[in-house]
Amino acid sequence: MMFLLRAALWLAVVSVFVPRDFAGEAFDLPQNLAETRIDAGEPVNAWCEDNAALCDAGREAARLGGFLTDMAATRIEAALVEHEAERNS
Repeated sequence: MMFLLRAALWLAVVSVFVPRDFAGEAFDLPQNLAETRIDAGEPVNAWCEDNAALCDAGREAARLGGFLTDMAATRIEAALVEHEAERNS
């Protein structure tokens, strides 16, 4: 807890001495992320129509990554449960 208080204090001290334009000029981010996703989706779909084999390989790689992630999470959970059982015995 003391660390957080010290960190907040030093952050406040440093922020007092940082010039206003330190980060450069402000820029606007899109307000609606759904619109951004739709805007990016159209070029990707067009690219996938031209390169179907690459898109299929990417989908398979993503599916394999999901499978490996699930398998790793299951093994970690089993190891944690086993460790907890050994500790309680």
